[in-house]
Amino acid sequence: MKKEMLAVLFVGVVAWGIMAPRTVFAEPGNSVNLGIGESNFLPHCRATIYLLEYEHMLGPKIAAVGRVSEVDYTFDDGEHREHGRPMGADIGARYYFSGGMKGFFIGGLLGYWESDWTFTHNKSLPGEFQGTGHSKSLRANVDIGGRIPIGSSSVSIMPALNFGRYFSSSSCDFTAPASRVGTACNEDSEIVFYAFLAVTAGIAF
Repeated sequence: MKKEMLAVLFVGVVAWGIMAPRTVFAEPGNSVNLGIGESNFLPHCRATIYLLEYEHMLGPKIAAVGRVSEVDYTFDDGEHREHGRPMGADIGARYYFSGGMKGFFIGGLLGYWESDWTFTHNKSLPGEFQGTGHSKSLRANVDIGGRIPIGSSSVSIMPALNFGRYFSSSSCDFTAPASRVGTACNEDSEIVFYAFLAVTAGIAF
């Protein structure tokens, strides 16, 4: 259900970008960007991020952005281990300092995310317990990067640093030990703040 919802949101953003009034540019005014990111910045957390974006130039320096993403992360501090696969859709804008769809940019995105995760607490100790959780989140994201054209082609490489915060509500249930199976717990996801470096290939048209 989450994947279908994200697909509908992304198609809506693309359709809006195509139909929205625009200024006539000598350069391409749209781009589809596909990329991957890695996060090794935060203590005890490792993540891989997959993302797909659509950009539409609204003015000489401003582009609207729609993004759908999926994250595969593991948090492990030696006592608590958590693994999850959040998925979400974000919309926002980027400012290109040089104008057009090229050069250094800074952007801001807001989105809706959902995540299913599992956890193990007090790993390998007599008091160990396990469970599953589900989070619904609003997410604020900032990206700082650059769009580097490959020769005279319409393809660009886009390295960018992303960072932000999840504002989440969560629910969870125990799956072990047997005496707690099926009962509700009060664990929250360890993922609140995040930072990751992504490299995206963009095709302008």
